[in-house]
Amino acid sequence: MTAILPPLATLRAFEATARHLSFSAAARELNVTHVAVGQQVRRLERHLGAVLVTRSGRGVDLTPDGARLAARLVEGFGLVRAALAEFAEASSDRPLRITLTPMFAATWLMPRLAGFRADHPKIEMMLNPSPDLIDLRREDYDLAIRFGTGDWPGLEAEPFIASGFIVVAAPSVIEGVRLETHADLAKLPWVLQQGSDEFDVWLSTHGVHVENKHDVTHLPGYMLLPAARDGQGAALASRVLVEEDLRTGRLVGLFEDAAYRGASAGYYIVNRPGPLRPPARAFVRWLKRAAKDDVARDRPAG
Repeated sequence: MTAILPPLATLRAFEATARHLSFSAAARELNVTHVAVGQQVRRLERHLGAVLVTRSGRGVDLTPDGARLAARLVEGFGLVRAALAEFAEASSDRPLRITLTPMFAATWLMPRLAGFRADHPKIEMMLNPSPDLIDLRREDYDLAIRFGTGDWPGLEAEPFIASGFIVVAAPSVIEGVRLETHADLAKLPWVLQQGSDEFDVWLSTHGVHVENKHDVTHLPGYMLLPAARDGQGAALASRVLVEEDLRTGRLVGLFEDAAYRGASAGYYIVNRPGPLRPPARAFVRWLKRAAKDDVARDRPAG
């Protein structure tokens, strides 16, 4: 006959009591009151129809029935604790896997990543800079850093850098070129990120037709801004990645999409629903702190 299992809380309370031979010590381990532990043990006794412990001075003694049950439970809970400890160790040792856009990786993350490595030297990392939208529900990645408005069904998305799109070019590229409307941008040579549907949609939406031009260079994302700084063509980028270039004059802002300047547009930390592993939590905390430090540094004094 299959026995009906009693509530897990009653088994935990009795197992801790049996190891310590004390309601009070068991209560400290379980972070409850000794009265609560005693009540759970009595509930287990009622469920089993047997006396398991008796009072003995300031502690308790196990009855023969209690000793037999305790031996099995101590062994069983010990195996569970060992399995959980092994799981936690393996989970912490597994590399932190992050997918992100190449431009963000090269321009924003890499110049700052040494700070995270200094704070967390024992966290192994695997970064995948790719324009492809990785399916986090199927692939074994802890996090993604994506640009957009946070609309990725089935995933949790938290904004951490607000930013819009801006067209930029080196001063030499626009010298002598009259730019009054977005369509005039087609007069310029361009450097475009390979595999970025988002940038292609922006260009076509604003009437910038570069598909039949010969002076267009398609590059991996991490090469885009260096090429733009070198005067090889105009480029479309998220503003946060070119703030320093605009300040120093290496690049000039041509057109900025006002629709993307709202708080909802920008870079998001994206993950599957559910708790994050400790390395991922540490990285998310660091990302948010680094983004706040940037805002504080860029805020005008006074």
